[in-house]
Amino acid sequence: MALPIKYIINKTSLFFIIFFGAISLNFFLPRLIPGNPAEVVYAEILKAGGSGINPSYLHQLEAEYGLSSAPIYVQYLVYLKDLFQGNLGVSIAFYPEPVFSILAQALPWTLFLVASSITISFFMGNLLGRYAGINRNTIKDLSVNIFGMFMASFPAFVLAFILLDIFAVYGKIFPLFGAYSIGMTPGLNLPFILSVLYHSALPILTIILTSIGGWILGMRNNIIPNLNSDYINYAENLGFKDYQIKNIAYRNALLPNLTGFAMSIGLSVSGVIIEESIFSYPGVGMYMITAIDNLDYPLMQGIFLMVIIAVLVGNLVVDLLYGFLDPRIRQEGE
Repeated sequence: MALPIKYIINKTSLFFIIFFGAISLNFFLPRLIPGNPAEVVYAEILKAGGSGINPSYLHQLEAEYGLSSAPIYVQYLVYLKDLFQGNLGVSIAFYPEPVFSILAQALPWTLFLVASSITISFFMGNLLGRYAGINRNTIKDLSVNIFGMFMASFPAFVLAFILLDIFAVYGKIFPLFGAYSIGMTPGLNLPFILSVLYHSALPILTIILTSIGGWILGMRNNIIPNLNSDYINYAENLGFKDYQIKNIAYRNALLPNLTGFAMSIGLSVSGVIIEESIFSYPGVGMYMITAIDNLDYPLMQGIFLMVIIAVLVGNLVVDLLYGFLDPRIRQEGE
């Protein structure tokens, strides 16, 4: 059954309103950070022994980095114009490298980590939560529940350091840094793919373990009320088999977690920054740390914009999927 046009228009309109507000914050927030990136570079030059540098060189740096002294609203209008033309500016920390080319190099590695780890943790967590909910008030439920609560409260960066120490520093089972082995040429061949999987094992495992707890607890808490609901009793009276009833309850309990899945995509893109830094993985995380240290506004804005788009697009897709999965939403939109 097709989604009502009114429902689609409402969701897409909300998407663009939130997107506009988010990109506006994306412009103003980095500029609230005290200091000027050109001043940071100028201070580093002086510290390195460039005492003879003329103070006018600071203005030259500001011009080269595209830092405008125009009123903030004028800078904002220029920012919007450049953004909708696909121009994200030039990185200050990696001058004269365009922000777009930096993100094009780093984004695939981050998306690989996020997509693989979140997908695995989502399915594993929901299956474990289903198992715990179906076997509620048993030792099986207690064991899964304790594991879920423990992992949900465990800090990701602490687990990252633990895994790095055990399996890389001391155990020397996995590499300490990089996305693939040194000297290997990237390509769609088995040695390169295996090398990528080998180098990403610890970061992916970290994200899976620290995110799986939320899915377990969420599914368990969702499926138990469904198993006790009137429609399940009605299905039992109609003679539905046990596995059919559990599948019906699981499908309905899965709907709230789909919203969480959409949110987790964007949140994981931003949260993976710490893990990438710890494991020296060449995703956006390493560039983000450098951008903050050097007050690199264009690069920070480019990374924030990427996170914004990931969250909003994920939510829009799930909102539309909800319309197909839940008939009540289709009726509300008619």
